[in-house]
Amino acid sequence: MKIAIVHEWFRMNAGSEKVVGALIQDHREDEVEVFALFEKMTEEDRKEVLHGLKPRTSLLQHLPGVYKYYRYLLPLMPLFIRMFRVAGYDLILSSSHAVAKGFRRDKSIPHICYCHTPMRYAWDLYEDYALGKGWLKSWLYGVVVRRIRRWDYRSAKNVDFFVANSENVRRRIASNYGRDAKVIYPPVRVDRFVLAPVPRKDRYLCVGRFVPYKKVDIIVKAFKGMPDKKLLLVGDGYDATTISGLLQHVPNVTWLGYKNDDELIRLMQQSKACIFAAKEDFGIMCVEAQACGTPVLAYKYGGHLETVIDGETGYLFEEQSAESIQEALCRFEANPLTDHQRIRKNAERFSSARFHAEMNAFIAECISYHQRGFVAHESIYSV
Repeated sequence: MKIAIVHEWFRMNAGSEKVVGALIQDHREDEVEVFALFEKMTEEDRKEVLHGLKPRTSLLQHLPGVYKYYRYLLPLMPLFIRMFRVAGYDLILSSSHAVAKGFRRDKSIPHICYCHTPMRYAWDLYEDYALGKGWLKSWLYGVVVRRIRRWDYRSAKNVDFFVANSENVRRRIASNYGRDAKVIYPPVRVDRFVLAPVPRKDRYLCVGRFVPYKKVDIIVKAFKGMPDKKLLLVGDGYDATTISGLLQHVPNVTWLGYKNDDELIRLMQQSKACIFAAKEDFGIMCVEAQACGTPVLAYKYGGHLETVIDGETGYLFEEQSAESIQEALCRFEANPLTDHQRIRKNAERFSSARFHAEMNAFIAECISYHQRGFVAHESIYSV
């Protein structure tokens, strides 16, 4: 079978890229081609995600340093993705959190979209992204987003079958696109993120990209107000300058920068707990931490409601604020969660093996529906 896989861009090996890697791995016996607006990963990440494949890219690939400013090109992204004419395949799989589903295609080819989220900055997290931009920037942002939102809604019609990465995202797809979706949780590498017979150190861990919606800033502020608690920060991103500024005169918080998986796993295995303050669609890292037997302190929203058992595998805090995180820290200090086997068992529900089995079964069902001339309807999402 000849398969096209379309993804927005490859900048680092994050959650959506792990899904692409799993899809490529699932179809290694097929002829697979990958499309992306640009690919700028490290050699290590490229090997793990793309498995030796070289993506077909857009003109953005040739812009110097595009990975540093690509977010400012959002208004042009629909134009660039439409430059891809995906034809001559037996199946098209898109991995979309922004524009990947909007390419031009032959309508006779079934298109299955694995949706990580409807475009965050245009829909559910619009206020989060617009906040603090000043009135002129906020006005311009609103003008751009309204246009993008109309395009995003229309591009959903380019999809035959939707897969959502969580119940949270399934509800968003229904609300924003008026479409149903099959929930298939993303692959968590519970065979790699494992328990280890090492002592836990007296410190917490925060892992993630330094972008506004991850709310790393409020985690830093929470620890600034609790100088007796130690925190390690792992990550990087375009908000790094802001975070670096906040770390001035906060000696109990140490920023380690980007770490590869082996280093990250070791840090997770040795930490008391991991902290996640974002409005996550699913939140793979939150589950990876639990796979290491490490409890989590997570914002009570979205994917965390599906992956964290409050009081057993972690504690959920009510607000995205330093005060709410501090309350969760106090709750954890008073009642530590030390049944690491129980915490790991919860993460095993989201294994890669489960993803592969459910995704392959759904793809087969979609192809069968398409060959029989059926359009997607509720019955296929219940298989």
